[in-house]
Amino acid sequence: MNQQELEKQFNYRRNQMSSILEKKIFRSITHANQFFEKKTEKQLLESVGKIITSIPLPPHTTKKWFQKSYVVASDKDDFLAGKGIFYITEGRKLFLDTTAGHYQMTWGYNHPVLMKNLNQALKLGIPWDCHSNIPGFFVKKLSEKLVQICNPGTKLETLQDSNSSLNTVLLGIATGSVACSTAMKIALNYFRNNKPNRKKIVFVSINGNYHGTDFIMQRLRKMWDWIFSDNLIFEMVEPNDIEGLHKIFKTHKENICAFFFEPVMMNREAILLKKNFVQEARRLTESVDALMIVDEIQTCCWYPEIFMYKQFDITPDILILGKGLTAGFHPLSAIVYKRKLDSLKQYDAISTNGNAPLPAFMALCCLELIEKNLNKIEELGNYYEKKLHCLTQEFPELIVSIQGKGMLSGIKLKNQEIALAFHKKCLEKGIWARVHAYYEGHSTLLTKFALVATKNSIDFVIDTFRKILRTF
Repeated sequence: MNQQELEKQFNYRRNQMSSILEKKIFRSITHANQFFEKKTEKQLLESVGKIITSIPLPPHTTKKWFQKSYVVASDKDDFLAGKGIFYITEGRKLFLDTTAGHYQMTWGYNHPVLMKNLNQALKLGIPWDCHSNIPGFFVKKLSEKLVQICNPGTKLETLQDSNSSLNTVLLGIATGSVACSTAMKIALNYFRNNKPNRKKIVFVSINGNYHGTDFIMQRLRKMWDWIFSDNLIFEMVEPNDIEGLHKIFKTHKENICAFFFEPVMMNREAILLKKNFVQEARRLTESVDALMIVDEIQTCCWYPEIFMYKQFDITPDILILGKGLTAGFHPLSAIVYKRKLDSLKQYDAISTNGNAPLPAFMALCCLELIEKNLNKIEELGNYYEKKLHCLTQEFPELIVSIQGKGMLSGIKLKNQEIALAFHKKCLEKGIWARVHAYYEGHSTLLTKFALVATKNSIDFVIDTFRKILRTF
């Protein structure tokens, strides 16, 4: 047998083996989904943290090719299949997910209404994507819907020429990072046009915020050269520090370009900004003709108002949306802003997968589900908050405070050591949560339940937290 024939046989066997492995993983996924379909919520809760032996053990694919910064856990801990707020790992362990995936699965895994709508959309031939220059019907409809949500009770035809309303939408962006950088570019153009003689440009944000990973890369294409100098200043204020906010605005005055904030700081222990702080920030930005930019990538779609900025009784100049907008199906972000700020050229801010028809359709389905469940969303958020505060009363020596609001909440524990140990025990018991304990002073377990959570599932999680706290 010559070398060519040997290689041919080797490739055939390799392909055959690959096919066998694929069949095995699909078999395991099928059994996992059948397990979810056959079990009631009560039965699933009783099985959380257990190995589901009725599911065939799937093959494991190595993670050795991942980047060095990735925290490599065992393959058996990786995701296999999910339904609602539950998922099963490749090791066949059942978890209850308190984080809505990575904070973006608004309605959990494989929501029946969303899956039905998705399948119907595919049968109708609604494309996953198209060129951003030719947005389909659902992209245009979503832009209209976002304006309606921002301006409830106002006729659309009266909004077009308003300079004080959120009436302009950019949907040609896929990720939250690009959405944040787009908002910054709009703010820079506004600053340049309205304060041409100002030599310093100041951005104000909250210490601990997270506004994406983009923007500076455009400097590699010689864009924005006029701002990259010692005159570009970034100031940070502590959350809810009105005195610190006053100091920054008194120091920089009209040099301030924009103020960025997140209503709930999921990158800093789920700190909730207070209404009086946000309202004072709105007053100060208006006094120096600076823009207020609210980043609702985390908070949009998780409250009965849909956009949380409404709880502060303010209207921002720019609203940034992402994550839960499409309920975890295909990233699609957006910014909604005032018409007077519409200054970017067509390709100044764009993503390859922006203006995608099918994600826009899924976003409309997600928003419709929220509108049909407004009372339930509010009731569950309040219920979860109340249960968390009861834990504080039971364990005052371990819990410092409850952070956040509604489903976006955190349990700030006494110190980092306890927080890390608490998180580890949660994972052992099948409760998937996040923990902020990597900076000095950070010691908070983070949760962001998908909106399909129930009082029973919340009670189960709270009871598990209680049992764990008793072990300290």
